[in-house]
Amino acid sequence: MTNRTDSRIRPTSPLSGEQLRALVSKAREGDTAAFEQLYSLYSRRIVNYIYRMTGSRAEAEDLTQETFVQAFRKLHTLKENGKFQSWLFRIAQNFVYQKYRGKRPHIESIDEEGSSELADVQKLVTPAGGPEQQALAGELREVIEKVIDELPEKYRQVFVLSALQRLSYQEISEIVGRSLASVKSDIHRARINVRQKVKDYLGDNYGMSKLL
Repeated sequence: MTNRTDSRIRPTSPLSGEQLRALVSKAREGDTAAFEQLYSLYSRRIVNYIYRMTGSRAEAEDLTQETFVQAFRKLHTLKENGKFQSWLFRIAQNFVYQKYRGKRPHIESIDEEGSSELADVQKLVTPAGGPEQQALAGELREVIEKVIDELPEKYRQVFVLSALQRLSYQEISEIVGRSLASVKSDIHRARINVRQKVKDYLGDNYGMSKLL
């Protein structure tokens, strides 16, 4: 495993459930190359998740390293290989809670990499077009960043996991340790909150009815 998260790593193609289980199985047997591949597949997602929860790129890098060290040490405790992803996010979440316990560090300015994961959300509210629309898209990105940061932690967490990380309700339920019904309700409330705040900032000119 590298000493610092390489955000440029991209998997060549998504793993099927069977492929993931096989890879995790090899890693559990002590195959370090298999664990390196898991790191390559998931490190960027974990660092961006922690970044959204803490607001600090440096802290996200450090806690991502701690997450994978812990995962490597505790991999034998994973009950179902197919649930590696939700298990890994839960480890990351626990490190965030242990370090901050409700207190967040000073929020850093958003860089290009940090905002890139908002592309899917942004496409839903911004029409493609010429320079003027592209300029508006940049403004929208900044507003969405601000709105997400302002969400109460309970809603920010599930919104990030759902809208940005694209995890299933079931996976999110396993990560946050709440019932499926509670998670669905919180995600719904978070989306309403985001939609309303973006409208408050920008008005009704961005097709907000299509948001999420």
